[in-house]
Amino acid sequence: MRKWIYLLIIMFAVSQSACAGDVITHDAKKLPEAARTFIATYFPDAHVSHIKIESELFRPVKYEVLLTDRTEIDFDHKGQWKEVDCNDAPVPAGLVPAYVSRYLEETFPGTFVVKIEREYREMEVDLSNGWSITFNAAGEVIDVDD
Repeated sequence: MRKWIYLLIIMFAVSQSACAGDVITHDAKKLPEAARTFIATYFPDAHVSHIKIESELFRPVKYEVLLTDRTEIDFDHKGQWKEVDCNDAPVPAGLVPAYVSRYLEETFPGTFVVKIEREYREMEVDLSNGWSITFNAAGEVIDVDD
């Protein structure tokens, strides 16, 4: 009986890895409409360099987009942004919540957000001075790293 259980586990693992896979494309039409609208709105001068579409058997699809201006954007399966990394350039102001902007003006004047990441109940921003700040859903600072 154990042999059958081990065999089933191995077959399941092999079938999962066979069904999962990453696709790399240059075709922006492979992105959900919300993701294409996001790119057109916030990065009108940049074009899609390439898109990595990650899929796994029991997980939704993820999209990792690299733009020609070196901006990296991660989208979920619905096309909602999860992370925007502009390297050393400022993240578009429209993506930075007002509570983050207020905190930066008061605490870190002269800095700007170069990377922003949102998760279920948190938002993390990386600043131009190398600091990283995490906010909770209420807009309160819960972590600061240098």
